[in-house]
Parts: sequence; structure tokens; C-alpha cells
Amino acid sequence: MKAILAPVVLAVSNLAAAQLLAQPVSGAAARPQAAPDLAAPERPSTQRRPGPLIGPEPPNRVFVRIPSGAAGSEGIAASLLLPPRPRFSNGAPVVIQVAGGVQPGSARARPEYVGHGFVEIHFAFPGGGVGEERSGGTYDFRGPNCIRALADVIRFATGQLADSHGRRISELTRGIPVLTNNMGLVGSSHGGNTCGLAMALHGQEFPNLAWYASMESPYGEGAANVELGGHETGLNPAYNPLTGALDLSKLAWAAELSPGLFGKPMLVDTRQLRGAFFFDLDSDGQFSSRRDFPANCFVGDAGRGVKAWYSVRLLAEAERRRLIPKPRPAHVPTLEEAKEFWRYRDAAPSIPDAVRNCPNLAVIVYANQRDHVQADPAHTHILVQVEGFRKAGARFVRLNPDRAYVDRIAPATLQLAERGLLADNPAGKPWTRSNITEGLEPTVLPAGPCMQAAVCELADRTQAGVWSSNLDTVLFPQAPMPPMLRAPAGEWNLRLRERRP
Repeated sequence: MKAILAPVVLAVSNLAAAQLLAQPVSGAAARPQAAPDLAAPERPSTQRRPGPLIGPEPPNRVFVRIPSGAAGSEGIAASLLLPPRPRFSNGAPVVIQVAGGVQPGSARARPEYVGHGFVEIHFAFPGGGVGEERSGGTYDFRGPNCIRALADVIRFATGQLADSHGRRISELTRGIPVLTNNMGLVGSSHGGNTCGLAMALHGQEFPNLAWYASMESPYGEGAANVELGGHETGLNPAYNPLTGALDLSKLAWAAELSPGLFGKPMLVDTRQLRGAFFFDLDSDGQFSSRRDFPANCFVGDAGRGVKAWYSVRLLAEAERRRLIPKPRPAHVPTLEEAKEFWRYRDAAPSIPDAVRNCPNLAVIVYANQRDHVQADPAHTHILVQVEGFRKAGARFVRLNPDRAYVDRIAPATLQLAERGLLADNPAGKPWTRSNITEGLEPTVLPAGPCMQAAVCELADRTQAGVWSSNLDTVLFPQAPMPPMLRAPAGEWNLRLRERRP
């Protein structure tokens, strides 16, 4: 088993990772680049990669409105970021960024993949967006409207649907050929559930969707609302990570407690609501912030008023034991309402449908030893997702990107690879609660470079038609790279020395 690194005090966020990759290489000069041959298809290279290319100026941006039955006459507000140089000699693959959290998103977001030669799409869910770049329709808390909207953005990205002015994506990329058959999704955190459900409910409309990359998406019951505990609260003591069991006998009701997700802002003011569930760890019938554990939940309006959206298992237990007071508080949904709510927000049960609808789908699930939200040491939400796609028969499934691609994006990780700390899991490997930690990326490695590696690997494999379980080198070493910073060797050595097992 690979050694597990302890959490790093100097944590690196996605934003920090993006800043890391947006800086010029110390002491390096930009290299002249020949104009790409856009006519001939490219073959993968078997040679070792050269040094990184220095990226050009920031990308061009094209704002569009995409028709959708979920977004009224205004349509979905979206933007295309156009690469200065396409990833392949015959064009650029397409990636749609699906925002995490429960916010409605925006057509303006930080670029992550355009510097690698992708056409990168950002969009606002119905009712979301900023200023004049707002989407029509009503935001339904990542429900059917949001799923329908993503499906229509996918149809646009695959060339099947024109924008509100009748223009196809190939007409908007200013001469850059678009590889609509090499188009994929990035599900950032909870955005991954929207991806999975869009494929499951509407995937028959885009059966050639090529790939999906998950950034620690919370699949599985209670995962999206962090029922087992997050970094702010620690692990839920009522949960046993060795068995996966959650002791529901500890569930109780507190009349004065406000529901929520460990104090994180929701779309409504949760403080005005009174009455919430908690895990009564000391069995005294009273909630204590020091001795007990609150039952986390989303709070928002999914179309029938503001509700505290607990998991189905919690509400079923509460109904069975008659924990909910009478008259029933208006913010506590019925069990049937909760089932309907989570049907559209937890993609785990729908994975087989997603794979049936999108039979060419390739999947990479990124996961770090320290998840960006979850405290569960068994990483159940990762296990549910990667095993769900594998057992459903997706054409290619792997936990974390190939080491060759991580080395390419973040060369400083070579030191991690030399010590055997960098994940390099063969595609198709089965994962269990007992071995999942062996396949995780080390805490010192930020998420940003890993997600870029995952997206590049998926697009390259699709372009080359190479589906081997592991790679010795990147498939297209001459593909463009954004400017990046090699972490000073002394700094990396210091971090690794501090975290030495």
C-alpha cells in the first residue's frame, strides 16, 4: 500500500493552482511556434515529451445564448473561450465546465483548459448569471430545469443545436476547426451530479458524448449535503468508515436549531427557520454544539417553497420514529418530496442509464487524500462513482489521471513520482473500501493540475483511439500548454520532507 500523506497546512486551492499555471516559467523564453496543419489528422507520438511550451495571450471570448426549453425566450447565457492554438492539428476538442455548489453559475468563469488547446464553455443555469449575461427561466436548485439546460448546452457543443442567432458552434470559433466528436464534461464537485443526470435523462440526444471528468463529485446518498461530515465539522461520530454504516438511532429533533450545511451560505436565510435534525451523541435529548453533531442539509426552494433537504434515509428514519413535531414545520419536506428532490441531484442511481445513453463515454474521477469538502476517510462518494461507472460498463474508467499527464502539466510532481507517492492507477481496476486510499493523489498536489491532466488525457485518448490501461508517455507531446511555473525545488523538497511518512 502506498504511504498516505497527512493533510498539508499550506493547502493549495483550485484558484492557487490556476495561478500557478498562469505564470511564466522562471528563466524561460517563449518559443516560436509553427502554424498548425489544420487539414491532416494527427497521430499520437511515441517519443518522450519535450520541455513545456510557453502559452500565448489570453483567449478570445464569444458570448452566446443557447435555446432551451428550461430558459424561456432569453435562452442559456454561455461563453466560448477560444484557444490561440488548437490542441490537435485538425482542430480543438470541446470542454464544458459545470460549476459546483448550489449557486446558479455564470457565463464568466476562470479559464482552466483553453490554454491546452480546448474550446472551453462556461454557462449560467436558468435564472443565473450576472447583469446582461443572465439566463432565462427559473433556477430550481440544480433540478430538472438545470439538467435540461446542461443537456442543451451539450447539444450546442456537439454541433446539433444552433444558438439564438442560428449559428452553430463551428461558425463561432473564428476559423478554428471544432472537434464536436471529441467533446466532454468537467463536473466540478456537485456539478458532477448534474453531469451524470444530464447523461442519464437526456443522453439519448447526444449519444456520442466522448468523456466526463469528475472533480471529487459527491455521488451517493447524503454525500452532496455532507451528511458524514466535512472539514469544518470533522467526521460525523455516528458514522463508521470501516463498514460504511451510519447509526440512525442517534437521530433526534431540536426545535430551536436552524437547518443548514455547517454554516455555509445558502440561497435563502436559514437563520429564520426553526427546527432541525441532529445526531444526539450523548443521548440527552438536547442539542449541544460541543457534544452533538448537526445533520447537514441543503436549504432552498426547488419550486414548492423553501425546504430543508435532508437525505431520504434521514427523513425515512424520522418518519418511522415520529420525530417530526405536529403540526409539521413548513420547511420539512415529506419523504416523497425528498425522494423527488434527490432523484434529480444525486446521480449515483442513474449511472447505468448514463452509460446506456452514452456508450462511448470515457471517465476519469479525480480524488485527493484530502477531499476538498468531505471528511470521510473511506471516500465513499468517490468509490460509489468510480465503481458505478466501471460496473455499468463504461468504455474506460480510471481513478485519477495517468502519471504521464500529471508530470506533463506539473513537472514538479516528478519528485512525488520518484518516491512512489503519485497515483498511477490502471484503468478498469476495481476499488473497495479497503483499497481506495491507495489510489488517491497526495495531499501536497493541488487539484487544478490534476483536473487539467485528466481532461487532456481523455481528449488525447479520444483523438488517438488509445484505450490501454496505462500510458508510458503523453500521446500528443506537441499539444499547446499554458504558461506555468515550476515550483522551486527547495520549496517542494521542504514540503515533501515535512510530510515524509
